[in-house]
Amino acid sequence: MMKFDKSKAGMGCDGTLFGTHLFSKEMVGILDELVWGFLRNGMKIHPHKHPQNEVYIFIKGEGTMQVDDEIMPVKDGDIILVPSNSMHTAWNNIDTDLEFILVRTRKIGSWIIKLMETL
Repeated sequence: MMKFDKSKAGMGCDGTLFGTHLFSKEMVGILDELVWGFLRNGMKIHPHKHPQNEVYIFIKGEGTMQVDDEIMPVKDGDIILVPSNSMHTAWNNIDTDLEFILVRTRKIGSWIIKLMETL
């Protein structure tokens, strides 16, 4: 099991994000990045876009996410697909950390197939 100290983790984005590549060599070329992230109260990921698709899987807390012009509340159990080149951001305005898993890939279909093979 992987553990980390939230007070020491960080990747910027006006938030606190812990990110690391947690996948095997078999996923290289399919998965660009896998991030375990969290935003504390008042933290926000800068609006940005990139050529990869992203999937946010919210695992704890509540917050808000924006994908292009759509603003939506998010909570544990929600899954949000961010298509490539879509402007997106997320923020947290409550006292509980908003925790999520972020998967970034150009090959979302290949990643889902590979994931299903492991279940």
